Amino acid sequence: TSMVIASGMAQHALLYLLVTAIYYFLVLLGGQFYTFQWDILLIEAGFLTAVCFAPWQSLNLTTKDIPSVGCWPIRFLLFKLMFMSGIVKIQAECPTWQNLTALEYHFATQCLPGPLAWYAHQLPPFLLRLGVATTFVIEIPATIYLIVPWLRIRRIGAWMQIVLQVLIIATGNYNFFNILTMALCIPCMIGEDNSVKKWSRDTSRLGQHLKTIQAVICVLFLAISCKEMFLIEQYVTEEGKQMRWLKLSMTRHDCNNIAEKTLPTIVLFTLLCTFVSGVRLVRKNVTGLPGLSSLTHTFVCLTCIVVTAMPLFDLSPGMHQLGFMKPSTLRTIRRRTSVVSHGYGLFRRMTGVGKANFTGINALGLPPSIVARPEIVLEAIIVDEDGSVNSTSENDWQELNFRWKPGGIDRRPRQVAPHQPRFEWRMWFAALGAVQHNAWLVSFVDKILAGCPHVIDLLDEPELIAKKKRIQMVRAQLYEYDFTRLDTEWSRSIPGVDILDDDDHSAWWQRKAVRQYLPALDSDNESLKEFLQHAGYGSACRDEGGRCNGVGPSCQVAYFLRRIFSGKPLFFSVVAIFSCVMIDVTRSSSQVMTRKVKRD
Repeated sequence: TSMVIASGMAQHALLYLLVTAIYYFLVLLGGQFYTFQWDILLIEAGFLTAVCFAPWQSLNLTTKDIPSVGCWPIRFLLFKLMFMSGIVKIQAECPTWQNLTALEYHFATQCLPGPLAWYAHQLPPFLLRLGVATTFVIEIPATIYLIVPWLRIRRIGAWMQIVLQVLIIATGNYNFFNILTMALCIPCMIGEDNSVKKWSRDTSRLGQHLKTIQAVICVLFLAISCKEMFLIEQYVTEEGKQMRWLKLSMTRHDCNNIAEKTLPTIVLFTLLCTFVSGVRLVRKNVTGLPGLSSLTHTFVCLTCIVVTAMPLFDLSPGMHQLGFMKPSTLRTIRRRTSVVSHGYGLFRRMTGVGKANFTGINALGLPPSIVARPEIVLEAIIVDEDGSVNSTSENDWQELNFRWKPGGIDRRPRQVAPHQPRFEWRMWFAALGAVQHNAWLVSFVDKILAGCPHVIDLLDEPELIAKKKRIQMVRAQLYEYDFTRLDTEWSRSIPGVDILDDDDHSAWWQRKAVRQYLPALDSDNESLKEFLQHAGYGSACRDEGGRCNGVGPSCQVAYFLRRIFSGKPLFFSVVAIFSCVMIDVTRSSSQVMTRKVKRD
């Protein structure tokens, strides 16, 4: 579909609506495996593109020909995404965000760390805490730059967001989320800067320095924001040495006040900018069908901005009491628009925060950050396909490896984005709770005991996939993981960490057993069958030919496609992106040649 859109061979607005609707139904059918925030962000972005932008554009337009009125809803969506992601971190009152120590946990505790996450985890705390402060600046005050009518300031704001996303991509596997966020920055970087043109025409000297003035305003605004957001605290080490450090000064109450005082003004300002852009568009097409189309386009964009802004009213209880709308009316609109307008709160609380009987301050004047990433490790008794071994000795239990999630301590984190292995993501969330609330994991255990080929394929166990061996019993243990550390002064101050020798860098992880997550089960376990029956899970399994018992031909198609694309996510992602780029380049070249022939 992306290649068809890029080729310009079909009316792309209808295609955007079609693919958005298909993905929405996929989210509904996928249940808890499609409940991630980037799934709903893709639906919201696809809807706004299909309604506010695509129907009113032609694919062969240059950026100078694109009316700004269609860009404003998408700019506002990016503002909402980043602003809410920053505000909820403070409202959650998580100590790691309040003390600016979140990055000291993040690289090791994120769902699927990337290959560079281990190296980022070794950075000195000064850089990590400075990175947290920079994140707050980019996600809260700098988001204002995304929705101003001046192109240069918007570009500054967009580039700040892009830099943040690139750094996240470099150390983590967040599938298409970061790419989608950077794509939302494109409308912020295009459009006419009418203010510069007007001043350049009227007063050339002022127009010449207007860009410099805008840049200075940006810097002053961020400097004032930093002064209000952070404070400098003083630490005293055991040796009596005084040291200063940065700390977040904003509280939950401050965030509520900011939301109540600024968000209504920001929404109205965005509506005003959209209206002004719409008026300029109407003035270009005063009469006839183009004029009616411009009016309709403006009205649709204004309506979509109002709908997109609804989740912002959930940031503070006081915003439901605003005088221009009754709380009951606001709740009704919010409920009816929930399909295409959502709230966001990325990394609201930091997980994997360990505890230790250590409250001192080290030589750097900083309290140590103890990482305890919870991780489920499946273990099994594996026998030959024709074997009759029935032992349950501890020595017979073998760890089951997955392709992407942490397992053995010598397994290096791998790069999988923009593909998302949703099963491994759900296992990360399951480790944060109890098995009683994750019946799908018990169902998975039941199916690998039954030898279901499509479920065995989720494992990174070649002999099981090739059916040379089979699983006799399965159990699950809960471990606490952390990256190993280089020998530094900061690492030595953290109790319980494994510091690598200069000659030994084979271990990427360290771990310790916490408790049993799931008791040992076999395929004949009656309590297993009763639990699955009570949770509403069946015991059906596809046969060796890949057919689905009692499901129908749709399952055959899904199974066939999964077999084709399984294990090659990065390859097919690169091929798809390269194909779209080549089609677009070919189409643009043909348009240039056509115009050249017409001129000749």
